[in-house]
Amino acid sequence: MSGSTARNGRWRTFAVLVVAAWASTSFALGTAQDGVSGLPPTLSLKAEPAPSVPTLDDTARRLRVQSTLVTAPVTVLDAAGNFVYGLGQDDFQVLDNGVPQQIARFSEDATGDIAAVIVVQANESVAPLLDQVRPLGSIFSSLLLGERGRAAVIFFSDRVQVAQDFSSSADQLAATLRSVQPHGTDDRLNDALDRAVALLEKCPKDERRIIVAFSDGSDHGSETKPEEVVRHATGAGVTIYGLGFNPAEAVLLQKPQEERRSAIDNNLGLPTPPGMVRTPDTLAATHATGVPIVPIILATGEIVRSTAVPSLLDFYAGYTGGVYYSHWSKKALQDQLSRVASEVHSQYELAYIPDTLAATGFHRIEVRVQRPGMRVRTRAGYFYSGRTEGQRVRQP
Repeated sequence: MSGSTARNGRWRTFAVLVVAAWASTSFALGTAQDGVSGLPPTLSLKAEPAPSVPTLDDTARRLRVQSTLVTAPVTVLDAAGNFVYGLGQDDFQVLDNGVPQQIARFSEDATGDIAAVIVVQANESVAPLLDQVRPLGSIFSSLLLGERGRAAVIFFSDRVQVAQDFSSSADQLAATLRSVQPHGTDDRLNDALDRAVALLEKCPKDERRIIVAFSDGSDHGSETKPEEVVRHATGAGVTIYGLGFNPAEAVLLQKPQEERRSAIDNNLGLPTPPGMVRTPDTLAATHATGVPIVPIILATGEIVRSTAVPSLLDFYAGYTGGVYYSHWSKKALQDQLSRVASEVHSQYELAYIPDTLAATGFHRIEVRVQRPGMRVRTRAGYFYSGRTEGQRVRQP
C-alpha cells in the first residue's frame, strides 16, 4: 500500500468515527429535549436543587393565601341616627367569634359598582300599594345605582318571576317597575330572596351585592326555609334592605280576601313543651332552625334578638347588615329608599383573614368603633363548614 493510500484510509476511518459520534450525541440530546418516554436524558446541564422541607411558617402562610378575605360593609351612626364620616382604620376593631382580628384592608368609601336586585311582592293583598313602587325607577337609577351600577328585578306572589335581568339602563328599569301587576294570593318571599341571591352570586366579586325588597315581611308558600336564606345570603356577601308594605294601609284601601298572619304570628303558633312560656326565645330554643340567635340593629336603632322581630325582612336585614323600614305613605317610601341609597354610599369597608377557622359553623362578626356614642351596623356573620383535603377555603 502506498503512503497516499494509507493516509486516505486513515482519514476515511477518522471521518466515520466522527460521524458516528455526532449522530449518537444528536440522538441523545434530541431525545432528552423532546421528552420521549423510555429514554432518560443523557445530559444534565444544570443540577436540580434539593427539595426543601416545608416549615410550619410556610404551611401557615400557604393556608392564609388560600383563605379568602372576609369583607364587611360597615355603617356607623351617631346618637341622633346620622351617618358618621371621616373615621380611620385605627378607629375600628373587628372580632371574629370574639377574637380580635387584624384588618387587612380598609376603605373609608366602600368600593365597587352596585349590583342590585329589586324584589317586589306582587300578590292581590298588596295590589293597592303597587302604585307606590311603579314610579321608583328614577330614584333607584340616580341615587343608588349611579352611572355604572346594574339592577335586576324580581316580582313574586305564588310564583317567582325574574322580570328583568341585570341592566344598567335607567329607561329599562323604569319600564319594568311600571309594568308590575298583582297576581295570586301567596307571597313566596323566601323563594324570591333566594332567587335574588342566586342571581347576585353570578356577578363579579368586586361588585357590591344588594337586595332591596318591597314586602309586608311575611311568607306563605315558599319551599325555601328562613335559615337557608340566611346561609345563602351571608355566604354570598349579600346585604338585604327591606321596605315594608304596611298591612294596615292595604286594609284601609282594600279589604283583604283572606285572613293574613304575620311572621311573628306564625312563629308564636308553634307548640312549646308543657309549662314553658311561649315567647320568641323559648320557641327558638325548642324549634331550632340552625341559625344562631344574635343581636341585630333595627332601623330605629334598637338592638334586639333576631327572634323578636315582627317581620322576616327585619330578620334578614339584621343578619346581612341591612335595615328594614316600614312606611305609611308614598312619600315615606320614597324617603326611605333615598335613605337606603345614602347608607349604601356612606359605608366603610373592612376586610380581614380570619384566624379562627379551626371552628366550623356560624362565625359571629363584631365591629366596634373606638369612639363614644357610636352605633355600628354590619352583617352578623358567616357560616364556615370547614375544608376537606385538596379544597380551597370557601369564601365566607
